[in-house]
Amino acid sequence: MQQQPTRGLRHFFGTRLGRVLLIAITIVVVWASYVYEYAGAILAIPVFLIFGLAIPIWAGLKRPRYLAIAGLVVVLIVAPMTTLILTEEVRTPIGAACSASSQACPGSTADALLQNASVSPYTGTTSTNFTWTVWIYPQYIPSGNFTVANLSLYVSTCPGATSGSSPPSWCSSGYPFHQITFNLTSLNLSLHSSPIEEVFHFAIGSNGIWDWQMGVYTLANSTRHPWFATLVGDPTYNGLEGPVVGDFSTTYFSLLGTIYFDTFLFLAGPFYLVLLVYMVFKARERRRKDAAKRAAGPVPPAGGEGAAEEPKPGGALSSPSPPAAGPPPPPGPPERTCPNCGAVVYENETKCWKCGASLVPASSTPLPSDPVR
Repeated sequence: MQQQPTRGLRHFFGTRLGRVLLIAITIVVVWASYVYEYAGAILAIPVFLIFGLAIPIWAGLKRPRYLAIAGLVVVLIVAPMTTLILTEEVRTPIGAACSASSQACPGSTADALLQNASVSPYTGTTSTNFTWTVWIYPQYIPSGNFTVANLSLYVSTCPGATSGSSPPSWCSSGYPFHQITFNLTSLNLSLHSSPIEEVFHFAIGSNGIWDWQMGVYTLANSTRHPWFATLVGDPTYNGLEGPVVGDFSTTYFSLLGTIYFDTFLFLAGPFYLVLLVYMVFKARERRRKDAAKRAAGPVPPAGGEGAAEEPKPGGALSSPSPPAAGPPPPPGPPERTCPNCGAVVYENETKCWKCGASLVPASSTPLPSDPVR
């Protein structure tokens, strides 16, 4: 009785529709995990290995070529999907920033000399005249007869940069950099008991995702040593995002290349490394099976003399085995010879078939050819 094929999830994933659905599921779960933790892709890597390798191999989709092509399809689709979400996040305004000496900011503004710093509008075009606003709190000037010297705004494509000639370690030289400085030495801030608002206006004039930072210099009245305080920015570069110049598509395509690079580095890299290890183990297993088959010797041919020759260890071909001899034929009736002509006759014959001589003995004396009784 022929056994029916197993009907279940493994069988379904082996069909064309099942393979397409499995790739679609992999795209969704990898994309969701990648967007959830884009910075390190820590969650997306094991998710990609489970849905892109483990489940297909469990379902019987073990061909390395299929696994490699399916993984490439996932990476090529996940990158632009991730870019959509990241573009929306980049174009979303961030909150106001401040500086702080002993307290975290903006959770607490205690001891913050600069507070409520922001840029408006957050997105614009090349003709937009952006406005940066900051409030200076004189009561938080460092002790020791310090005097505020100047307040500077730094706008660049290098996060956290406060100089165009000395780039930070995470940026290469040559990035766009703009600096606007207000001289505050003419203001005697010690006479001010309330905060002072300062406003910068600047039209960047070129598309891109920009970052900015503000810093205030103070000088000691006695030693004239400078002291420099900046806004509290992101924890990695100490920069503030914005403004974003250009429409949604401009921002999207400016990010797409970077997302593709990160996706191939963090997702495709581990995926194809594990796939390569899998291929190595599969090749070793195949060689062991071939070696065991050769060690067992040639299989007897099923077609007799026309059967194909079997390979020997070392590549030589063996000669086909001779066909096995069948069972011996059953013995026939005993034979004897004619006493007249010597022809071979059977025991129960009365006349020779050749000369016609009588084979019946005239007496009880046996014929010469009769066996001795």
